[in-house]
Amino acid sequence: MKVYEATKKRRSVRRFKDRPVPFEVLEKCVNAARLAPSGRNSQVCEYIAINDAAILPGIFENIGGSVKLPPEKGGPRPEQTARAYIIILINKNIEPDANQRRMSYYDVGMAAENIMLVALEQGLGSCPVMRYDESALKPILNIPDNFDIALVIVMGYPDESPVAEVSTGAVDVKVDEKGVRHVYKRKLADILHKNGF
Repeated sequence: MKVYEATKKRRSVRRFKDRPVPFEVLEKCVNAARLAPSGRNSQVCEYIAINDAAILPGIFENIGGSVKLPPEKGGPRPEQTARAYIIILINKNIEPDANQRRMSYYDVGMAAENIMLVALEQGLGSCPVMRYDESALKPILNIPDNFDIALVIVMGYPDESPVAEVSTGAVDVKVDEKGVRHVYKRKLADILHKNGF
């Protein structure tokens, strides 16, 4: 799959098939994240890849956002929850100053996009989640105090096919009567400014 085609195809997926995700697939995603650009080449990010069925429910219980919507609003039924997670951490030994975190969060974003594009290439869907209970997740995953959770990415083999639509003003997400999620994106002409504003 060409990169540009992948960026057009990738949508956030919240409903997954009841099919395990092999660890090797997650490892390839993390390797792509490791190779992402990093401010000052500081490489503050570390990763936890989770596919253990015994751990998955504890992760799901402690995340929020759109992956917890009721099914009629586009969220998963109980059997459609994520079959894997990649959690992006910030190593505070490398970046101890919270005031310098702005650059670290750019690193997180670039790593996350690499993860999600490689996941798509391997047949996985994904969705980044920024709402989570860090104090509950840290003991579940034995995360040391010198690491902060920066992002949770839910993953699995997709059980839905969201579609991108051209926005006519609203940028809402709608779920139709067939359960298909329609994601409205602003027109390129509305956001691209050639050689200046």
